[in-house]
Amino acid sequence: MEISNAFAAAIVVLAGFWLIGLASVAFAKPERAKDFLGGFASSAFTHFLEVFIRIIVGTAFVIYSPQMRFSIVFAAFGWLLILTSVVLLFVPWKLHRRFADWSLPLATSRMMLFGFISSIGGIVILFSFAIGCYERCSAKTF
Repeated sequence: MEISNAFAAAIVVLAGFWLIGLASVAFAKPERAKDFLGGFASSAFTHFLEVFIRIIVGTAFVIYSPQMRFSIVFAAFGWLLILTSVVLLFVPWKLHRRFADWSLPLATSRMMLFGFISSIGGIVILFSFAIGCYERCSAKTF
């Protein structure tokens, strides 16, 4: 496996575990999860950090999606992350903050549902990753 593919694979797995971790916090400490999510776009630094992370994760999904089960879904997800992040590059962080102030209460008003969706997302990512690995490994043995 070449280095860029291995790096992409690691980021995809980390994204899956991150969603499961976020779900765990949403279930156990919902106020802490709200505070964490509210921290994005709170400054120019966090705005650009979020954009940078989204581009890296999106690129990892685009690179690694051919090796995953449901590859078209994960490639589309990766491109969606990349494209929306490029748009965010041109949005002033204060406008991003105003949008977050409006949308975050909608997203976090039902933290159990938010946590459930996050956990399902993480599980689907890890499942698709594992099934892709299994299919590649079993194909090589025959």
